Amino acid sequence: MNFRKSTFNDVDGILEIIEKAKIELRQLGLDQWQNGYPNREVIENDVKNGISYVLEEISEKNDKSENQISKKIVGTIVLSPKKEIPYSKIEGKWITNDDYIVIHRLAVDSEIKNKGIATKILEFSEKECIKNKILSIKADTHENNEPMKKFLEKNGFSYCGVIYLDREPDVGEKRIAYEKIIKIPHKLF
Repeated sequence: MNFRKSTFNDVDGILEIIEKAKIELRQLGLDQWQNGYPNREVIENDVKNGISYVLEEISEKNDKSENQISKKIVGTIVLSPKKEIPYSKIEGKWITNDDYIVIHRLAVDSEIKNKGIATKILEFSEKECIKNKILSIKADTHENNEPMKKFLEKNGFSYCGVIYLDREPDVGEKRIAYEKIIKIPHKLF
């Protein structure tokens, strides 16, 4: 597995995973990601801003004539260090008021769900945060997205309250907010 920043060559692969996730959300009866968001423009902006990452599976095929390495994107995430206005107006309380990274658009290829890929993406994301000396990760999800809420809680995130989105097309939509403090050995700083 290789976790890396996304490039413009990855956009189609990311969109394919996002589109599959949209179908899954619809099947769960959720209106999250059902109104044209996220779309190609959003994904391209994430790449342009250097906040989009992919996890790719690398496999080697040993053919008698040559070695072939194939890479397939199996998951994607956005790690945004930008302060977000909705996060400053939480109904509840964050664990810290320190700098933070926000997780957005976490998705795993539905063909390989339930194999720990999302957890691996999160582990790699935490290492990126540590590299940038940021020890708080925040996230939000649809109030009825039980799989995501369970995933966040299973991976050490704490429920902090409710926020309301300020971006089109979801202005005013309620989201459940979480935070996780990354624990690291003190000698890293």
